[in-house]
Amino acid sequence: MKAAPGSGDQRGVGPQSLAAEDVRPELDLDAIYAEHAPFLTRVLIRLVGDGPHVDDLLQETFIVAHRKRASFDGRSAVRTWLYGIAAHLAMRHRRGAGRWRRALGVYAEQPPRVSANPEDELERARAAQLLRATLERLPFKQREVVVLYELEEMEGADIAELLGIPINTVWTRLHHGRKRLQELMRNQIDRSAR
Repeated sequence: MKAAPGSGDQRGVGPQSLAAEDVRPELDLDAIYAEHAPFLTRVLIRLVGDGPHVDDLLQETFIVAHRKRASFDGRSAVRTWLYGIAAHLAMRHRRGAGRWRRALGVYAEQPPRVSANPEDELERARAAQLLRATLERLPFKQREVVVLYELEEMEGADIAELLGIPINTVWTRLHHGRKRLQELMRNQIDRSAR
């Protein structure tokens, strides 16, 4: 006789049946990296800005995943688990980077790209910089939902699963994030026009 899960009654439950219930998925980190690194890289760039720190954060995500692979029980998708690690590292990085920038009092500029039509490229670069700067001013939880929904084009239910939050929380964060993004963009454009 097998006990009901969580009943505490272990009569009739042998070591083989206990081991069968505690089967954890085997993680092939090389395959996982190949499958999920492009997604994580895009999201990290959009959460913390582009630069060499993105590679560091991606590498650290997989180092943490390797160290904590025994704790992955398969209740969530691997992508969800990795995103949770990457988002935590991104939030920690932004806090540290913010302190560093405030201490220095300067912001590093990104190198310009060369294009066949310089005027179009300049306008595109200005719009991208405005969006990046405005996204950085959103609260992290709103920014991550806006990035995943608007830029990564994920569905609300997928975002909810990825972040481990209710679907209504996704829509609330998206609503407030869009509203705040619109206000910040309008203010920035007004300041630039003066």
